[in-house]
Amino acid sequence: MEKFSQCFEVYGFTIEAHAGGRRVWPPIFKQFIKRELESCELIVDDVMKACNVCQSLVYKWRSDVKRASSRQTTKHEERMFSEVVFEDVEQHVAVEADVSQITLRGRKTEILLPPSYPVDALVKVVLALEGQV
Repeated sequence: MEKFSQCFEVYGFTIEAHAGGRRVWPPIFKQFIKRELESCELIVDDVMKACNVCQSLVYKWRSDVKRASSRQTTKHEERMFSEVVFEDVEQHVAVEADVSQITLRGRKTEILLPPSYPVDALVKVVLALEGQV
């Protein structure tokens, strides 16, 4: 890897440049530029002059930051979900329905409910029998 031969400062950031002149713009600098452009503290022309870059590169920095933040959001969302597996639920709670009543049987409990009992409340009762509430 080629060593850095020179550095310069812009907006309080130290920007390193390779011996061939290629500058290395750190992600935190790009985030700063995006934030300043969005808050109207800077305009694209100011950034172009201060950094000696073209307009398309400034817009690329902005899109790079947006793309990186959307990848981080997606990764975070993926971790929020987890698989839930119920094993042998039938042996813990048996549900029997006949015309006159609903019977819920747990290991130690039996509950009789009318057939018109609300489904959402029924789910809560089953979860309570399973010890999940």
